[in-house]
Amino acid sequence: MKDWKLPVMHVGWILASALALGLCLEGEAAAQYFGQNKVRYRAFDFQVLKTEHFDVHFYEEKRAAAIEVGRMAERWYARLSDVLGHKLSSRQALVLYGSNTDFRGTTVVPEYISETTGGLTEGLRRRIVMPLGASFADTDHVLGHELVHAFQFDISGKGPGGALRLPLWFVEGMAEYLSTGPDSALTAMWLRDAVAREKLPTISALDDPRYFPYRWGHAFWAFVAGRSGDDVIGKMLRVGAQSG
Repeated sequence: MKDWKLPVMHVGWILASALALGLCLEGEAAAQYFGQNKVRYRAFDFQVLKTEHFDVHFYEEKRAAAIEVGRMAERWYARLSDVLGHKLSSRQALVLYGSNTDFRGTTVVPEYISETTGGLTEGLRRRIVMPLGASFADTDHVLGHELVHAFQFDISGKGPGGALRLPLWFVEGMAEYLSTGPDSALTAMWLRDAVAREKLPTISALDDPRYFPYRWGHAFWAFVAGRSGDDVIGKMLRVGAQSG
């Protein structure tokens, strides 16, 4: 992912985990600032754009962008449902904000949202919340990544088990692979550096927080899918969600 978005899906997944389990790794830092309140700079009159599978919540000034995002969402849905062999059990809510400032004031989740967060998927109702990116390419990437999380929640089921039992590198790496593809200059940089220093981690070591879950998880899924094909991803998700 682009540098400014490196923590984006990490926070999105963790906030989702917090809603489902009451756990939030990223939130531990924010929780230390007792009394910290979420600032809402303005109130929004949301409307709903309905596509075949999505309810896109937007405000009037972003109508044109919401229409384009709806098209993007349907393209992602078609690809992900095919790759993962799954159709979402209900319509997918997508709450769209026009800027990161507006997004940070969202009341969809109560947790504090940092400036570097580019989107999140909460697990209880499987809602995606995100701002428009600096470009349609950025928006498309975040949307695809967060929709992977929505599929992960839906496939594995709600509650204290399911996808929330899985390692962060497993779920975030999968979302990065499916939204970015097998080739990433950033992931390749991390791998080359590790090989040059003879510090390439084993899979069992990836639970160590020193290994950034997006890059190493992306490398893992690129390797697995490169050997066995993308259809193995959904199968491994189902097995992993049951066994942990």
